[in-house]
Amino acid sequence: MDFSKLKKLYPEATLSKHPFMEEDTLRIPYKNQWIHIPKQRLDDKEISVLTLLKEEIQPDMFPSSQSKWLNFLEGNREYPPQTTQPVRLIQLVLEKMDDQFDYTIWIDSITHLFEPVLDVFFVTRETCYIIQDNTSQSHTQEEIYGMLKTLEDDFSIRTNAYIGQFWQPDYSLKAIFKEEQRIFQEEVSHLHDRICSLSDVALRYFTKEALSQSTVMLELKNQLEKQTDWKELILALWNSQGNISVAAKTLFIHRNTLQYRMDRFYETTGLSLKNMNDLLLCYLLVL
Repeated sequence: MDFSKLKKLYPEATLSKHPFMEEDTLRIPYKNQWIHIPKQRLDDKEISVLTLLKEEIQPDMFPSSQSKWLNFLEGNREYPPQTTQPVRLIQLVLEKMDDQFDYTIWIDSITHLFEPVLDVFFVTRETCYIIQDNTSQSHTQEEIYGMLKTLEDDFSIRTNAYIGQFWQPDYSLKAIFKEEQRIFQEEVSHLHDRICSLSDVALRYFTKEALSQSTVMLELKNQLEKQTDWKELILALWNSQGNISVAAKTLFIHRNTLQYRMDRFYETTGLSLKNMNDLLLCYLLVL
């Protein structure tokens, strides 16, 4: 299939590296990217034909799902399935999968691991969703990481996860879930611990556009990037909440050595890493 020819038939079609968009689209895999066509521009017959084309290009290699939650997320259902409890979306992106990966066993394992769940299903070959309500057992991110690590060892894969907030199942839920999809797909490549929640990525996600449009911030960013060890210094201090002793241990250097580097940093940039406002600014620049 040639995207340029499809584009002539559907001028609204776009090509993206991300599988999910803000609006409801029919997505078709294309050369390690995704073609998106707004569903509102298609009639039922066109959707059926394009779906057949999609299956010809890349037959689904994961179990098809008749999930009501999947239909809701795909825009084929106006309201979420009936539930009175707040719900959350846990997104998993799997890496290093081979042809022997068993989707059915994975779904069964995830279901038991996170029990109780409302649903578990795949939306792309590598992307698995878990829908939970707030009657489920509350696990910390560290505990969830441990749970997923067990499965990684069993399946010989690598997992990245976004733990969503609990939200009321009302008219705004679809828009909220779609934004969580976008947040994760844009931030997954920047994860350090491979598991995150909104608070872990909010600073970068909600400030990156403003930062990219600021001449002042871009100039500061260029200054920081000239010294290869400054990013490591800033991250160590930020992660230790400005505690010099803890940061020094993280960097495997003496406290006095760290203090000397901070002084040199101030002399060069005019920003003091002892000041939390300056440290926050520098952190945003190196994210």
